[in-house]
Amino acid sequence: MIHEASSPGPEVEQSSITRARVAHLGSIVFCGVFPAIVVAMLFTTAVNDDSVAEDFQQFYRAAEAILHGRTPYPDLGTVPDAVWGGPYPYPPLPALVTTPLTVLSLNAAGLVMMALLVATALAIPFVLGVRDWRCYGVALLWPPVLSAIQTGNITLPLGLCAALAWRYRDRLVPASAAVGVTLAAKLFLWPLVVWFAATKRTATAVAASAVGVGLLIASWAVISFDGFLGYPDRLRRLDQTLGEDSYTTYIVGLDAGLPSLLARLLWLALGVGVLAAVVVLARRGDERTAFVLALCAALALTPIVWLHYFALLLVIVSLMQPRLAVAWFVPFGMVLTPGSGHPTPFQTAWTLVVAAATVALAVRGVDLRRWSRANGGAAPAAVGR
Repeated sequence: MIHEASSPGPEVEQSSITRARVAHLGSIVFCGVFPAIVVAMLFTTAVNDDSVAEDFQQFYRAAEAILHGRTPYPDLGTVPDAVWGGPYPYPPLPALVTTPLTVLSLNAAGLVMMALLVATALAIPFVLGVRDWRCYGVALLWPPVLSAIQTGNITLPLGLCAALAWRYRDRLVPASAAVGVTLAAKLFLWPLVVWFAATKRTATAVAASAVGVGLLIASWAVISFDGFLGYPDRLRRLDQTLGEDSYTTYIVGLDAGLPSLLARLLWLALGVGVLAAVVVLARRGDERTAFVLALCAALALTPIVWLHYFALLLVIVSLMQPRLAVAWFVPFGMVLTPGSGHPTPFQTAWTLVVAAATVALAVRGVDLRRWSRANGGAAPAAVGR
């Protein structure tokens, strides 16, 4: 006797349709409506609390000083923090780029800057090929991204330059220009030059360095090299003042009771180790993971790291996980992380653990997809452990 295969009943089909609709509606609410509300509240709160783009005040005041023939680098003891949002710590280029915004009031310019940073945050995953719309909403909920927008600093523009450097890595002019601009604005993403060299893009590494040096000299020439000789001492004093208000392994070492010298040596050893891994993986042909580690080295070797610095993780997750995955949600753990203000030992350690977990899950996700493709789509035994 031939038995007909049973088919799902209408109740089962209806249940599946209902679950799909609920999931779709949940995605719209959490990844679309909720991020829009959070960003709108961010702007509203900033206006009401008089905290619009607080770090942007540095750029705005420095730009005003340049336009009026004054130095953007006055003596550190002569500028009240409440007026400047802190003394201007960057090379001249960011201040020069800010000069067009000085036609607006400080608050209006700050709001424009915050809006531009929202667009920049959305541009990073787009440049890296993320087409899952949910990822864009989730990214706008990340505490470090919200911090970068609210403070109005250049972390997200630096991240966009890094994304452009990856996308155009095989084209000399755009790749070297993207990294060169970051070097002239803030010597932060210099490990990407190492990555260029390690992936046998020597010409791009040299060109990026040349662009960075050229823009740095040209921007300082605009202000007649005012403050040029004293700039290294300014950075040193800034590190002494703010270095302990930071999320670094050096601070973790101090919190653990290590002597300052030993804590600093361990911090340097970790950073150099990550940089060495960039070279090793690049030489083995894994330039994607090497690029990720170059960004990690930038964070690991920076003496001052605040919450908004971790917005750079958006480049890593977008590159390694172009569709919504667990790695997109891990940075939510930084909701426990204050933007600055002398974090507790737990907050410092927790923030670094969350950052490391984000990178690890992003990289592991790519490795699992590669394993699956190599084995005919079968899932590896390690999945789910």
